[in-house]
Amino acid sequence: MHDYAVFGHSRTTIGRYLGTASVILTGFISSIILWLSQIDGLSFMTGATISIAVVYFFLHMVFNNYVWKAPYFKIPDLNGIWSVRGETLSEEDGLVKYNWEAEIDIEQTWEKISISLKTKQSSSESYTATLAKKPGTRGGWLLHYSYSNSPDASQFHELNSHRGYCEVLFNKELTSGEATYFNSNGRRTFGKMYLTRGKL
Repeated sequence: MHDYAVFGHSRTTIGRYLGTASVILTGFISSIILWLSQIDGLSFMTGATISIAVVYFFLHMVFNNYVWKAPYFKIPDLNGIWSVRGETLSEEDGLVKYNWEAEIDIEQTWEKISISLKTKQSSSESYTATLAKKPGTRGGWLLHYSYSNSPDASQFHELNSHRGYCEVLFNKELTSGEATYFNSNGRRTFGKMYLTRGKL
């Protein structure tokens, strides 16, 4: 997985909130420990302490894996398998040259993401990505990512490794998307993809 940016969302601000919450929560826990240590039979609690760093680590872990998905934070949860119907287009007239199918597996946390595409002949892995909200009440989410592609071992005599760029517009409900892509440095092709959440 690699870092990605979400336009309009400040991770620095969230980090400050987590830091403030850590200080407050540490004080609260310390007060409980002190109170418990004064109860008869619980003298073993006298030496117990908890640090702000430990509390921050725990809060960050929970936020990074779960809390960011809450609608309040307005970050799309793209996790899962997306079935893909692809079209390679002709450079001369823009008509469909080849039809193909694939699966895209997106793994996402608050801080990191990976976008993996697998066809019968090759696979690709993302190495940069950004997310942006489209304007309007019906606006979906725009995912931009760059990827590196490698052919399967049986295809090395026909296909070359290459890099490419893809732009996916997901609908507001995050159930489908439409994409455009282009490849370079080894396979100069371009086309469209139609994504649907879930396997075929």
